[in-house]
Amino acid sequence: MSDQWWNDDDLLLRALGEAVRGGGAVPPEFVAAGRAAFSPPDLDAELAALIYDSEREPALTRTETATLRALTFAAPSLTIELELTPTGMTGQVVPPTSVAIEVHTASGETLTVTTDELGWFTVDRVPDGALRLRCRDRDRLDVVTTWITARHE
Repeated sequence: MSDQWWNDDDLLLRALGEAVRGGGAVPPEFVAAGRAAFSPPDLDAELAALIYDSEREPALTRTETATLRALTFAAPSLTIELELTPTGMTGQVVPPTSVAIEVHTASGETLTVTTDELGWFTVDRVPDGALRLRCRDRDRLDVVTTWITARHE
């Protein structure tokens, strides 16, 4: 067993050296995702937790995967109902109110839309990868959803 790297210090150091030399640069999208995931929380914003995701529902019949994904986020002051498709997203905030909806991506991109007086909104393009929503109004409402991953096939 003396030829096992974990029993021989010289072999262990050689294996560690090869691992260090073999490493390449970290892809930029990994760095961006890490920064987004570990960015300091906004302590003034309410967190809206994911309470429903149609993707996690058991299939009742044997069919193809649905192209529509329904999600519901809940915070003490606001509920966000969201429908994702490969081409866009629609949603509603409850209770109905006019707020700015910001779609934040892990890469740092932000798309902004405004709800109508009934709380409905549409985003024409769903970014690939991780995203979260932030709802704000002029009267101090500030709600941030947990991160989700939009999957496009």
